[in-house]
Amino acid sequence: MMSAQQCLLAALAGGTYVSIFGGRVNDMGYNVCGEIQKLRNVLDYQGLKSKIIVGSTRETINIIEWLEAGAHIVTVAPGLLEKMIVHPYSIETVRQFLRDAEKAMSK
Repeated sequence: MMSAQQCLLAALAGGTYVSIFGGRVNDMGYNVCGEIQKLRNVLDYQGLKSKIIVGSTRETINIIEWLEAGAHIVTVAPGLLEKMIVHPYSIETVRQFLRDAEKAMSK
């Protein structure tokens, strides 16, 4: 689905999960975070139990943004998970820590 309205209809029809294609919505020039927030607010207000899945993730930043906006689940390709785990500054920080520890031990 592409909008909060479409997902609401699925929730009202009894859907356990409602899924919005976040990356595709963003590709159309909209920020899907607003749709996720609206949908979550309406589901909560109406007492509907449907869980929000957001997919079509394009960037690692989408994951946190969409969870923060109210998604229950964000689907993520393995390549994006790898980018989340390995951050260039983390690697350099660990290397510097090891160099500093080695210097301290040699004194």
